[in-house]
Amino acid sequence: MPAKLSKFNHMLYKFISFVTLLCISVMSSAQTLQAWTWDTYKMKFSAPDNLVVQKNDATIYEAGNDNMYIDIYPRTGENLTYDGMKNALIKWAGDLELSYDAQNSDGDTQPIYLENLNGYWGCAIDGKSKSGLPATIMLIVDPNSSDRSFYVWINYKHEYYHDAVAVLKSFTPM
Repeated sequence: MPAKLSKFNHMLYKFISFVTLLCISVMSSAQTLQAWTWDTYKMKFSAPDNLVVQKNDATIYEAGNDNMYIDIYPRTGENLTYDGMKNALIKWAGDLELSYDAQNSDGDTQPIYLENLNGYWGCAIDGKSKSGLPATIMLIVDPNSSDRSFYVWINYKHEYYHDAVAVLKSFTPM
């Protein structure tokens, strides 16, 4: 009996060690997200707490760190329909040389329709930037001013996919 118990304890020790290492690995590739605001356009979103803001004015919000970069470009007067948004986003993807498949990894046809993103609506494309890193571009319409839209570009290292998704899902009008 003691030999079986010893074998069980050894297996339990290995399992706990594996789970501990897995947790440490997952935690080390996650960034701490904090609330950011772009007061000019009354927009808030979550992003890594160690982003360095490069530019923040009426023409662009640009910030990044070693793992993730985000740019937001406001536009006014486009008054885009959903089809117009899809076409504008596809054109922007071409301008950025963003490569993407007709369907994203979840099997959704791209551009992906975003019916209600915390009040915004729009569309998005998941792909790869010229550097080969994952990137998502998103075009959303301001619910408080339908003639204002925001072109969002986010580029990130593979292991920060979940952080990038959290950032993209966090856009909220104030």
